[in-house]
Amino acid sequence: MQIVNVVSAIGALLALGLFAGVTANGEDSKTIRTIAKGAFSGIQEPRQEVITDRKNLEQFWSKHSRLTKPAAPLPEIDFAKQMVVAVTMGMKRTGGYSVEIMSVTPGDGKLRITIKQGSPPPGAITIQSLTAPFHFVAAPKSDLKPEFIVETMPASKK
Repeated sequence: MQIVNVVSAIGALLALGLFAGVTANGEDSKTIRTIAKGAFSGIQEPRQEVITDRKNLEQFWSKHSRLTKPAAPLPEIDFAKQMVVAVTMGMKRTGGYSVEIMSVTPGDGKLRITIKQGSPPPGAITIQSLTAPFHFVAAPKSDLKPEFIVETMPASKK
């Protein structure tokens, strides 16, 4: 009986330690959450933005979802605690391009936003369609000036 109590106590302590950084809604308060990602945005120019209020998100989302019928619903964002980081690659002549927001972290008095971009390797077989890759995330709210750091993924041969 004592062994069961010890195991239960250890389990409870581990659970507290593992979930200490998780907020009441189940999200880690220090991480980002993807709200939209894909290859076909209505925004056809490269952009890197931080959106801090609902009005600007509505305007941005309207441009992004203008090609989608019916339009994608506006994501729920608690702007008291969060902001939206949005990155678009602009129009590409084929598929095989990608963009991903890897991290949003404060450092050196700036908000460092690390992005990875990929492109198809030479000679790759890709969809022959206009694309506009994008990635939008919800991140913890910050007043720091954003600094976008773009890393290029090496083209892989398939």
